[in-house]
Amino acid sequence: MLLVRHQSLDDMVRAEIERGTCQIVEIASGLSGRSLRMLESYPDHGLRYIEADLPRMIKWKRDRLTPAQKQDPRLTLCDLNILRLNGAMSLPAVLEQHVDPARPVLVITEGLVNYFRLSVIQDFWARLQAKLSVYPRSTYLFEIWPRLPAYTESRMLKLGLAAIELLTRQRVPLHFADEQEIAAAMKATGFRQVQVINPDESERGRQFGALHKSLFRLVKAEN
Repeated sequence: MLLVRHQSLDDMVRAEIERGTCQIVEIASGLSGRSLRMLESYPDHGLRYIEADLPRMIKWKRDRLTPAQKQDPRLTLCDLNILRLNGAMSLPAVLEQHVDPARPVLVITEGLVNYFRLSVIQDFWARLQAKLSVYPRSTYLFEIWPRLPAYTESRMLKLGLAAIELLTRQRVPLHFADEQEIAAAMKATGFRQVQVINPDESERGRQFGALHKSLFRLVKAEN
């Protein structure tokens, strides 16, 4: 299921690059290797890729880049804490320092939204939308795990969720009940166009056949 999530987001990122987006900001990029894959796949698109995460993760990743990757001017690794409203490591600081406001931009988060309480993540969405509104075209891609009926119908899924909470030492909040609630919440923060995608209905999801039923949704929000 996580492979479907990751590869489906890759497909959506490629689609944005191919329609002319040349600046990508991946927030809470973690262990993702998406930046290197995209820079390798699109060497002639004038692509600029900014990875942003907490300092410890950025240091860990920077230490593992090859000398050539460290010297690649298309790739930037920078510190970011989404809870900071201003100043160093804040979202405004990262965007103002690394992103050209005259060019289209794509923002990605993967594995971030359900790490926080809904009120916290909605505040982040509103701040992100406000900052992205100055760009000629801006898109935000992310995945979200809603409170789907499968969680109450399946004992195995309940146990799986409990195991994740035990490992992370925190509750995993499931946000919203369906696609309509997700879209309405994103529009309430200011995004004008919102598309909520069931990955099982996508080309990538169909490749996995009936082996799984996705419990997350992919979201594309545009200003």
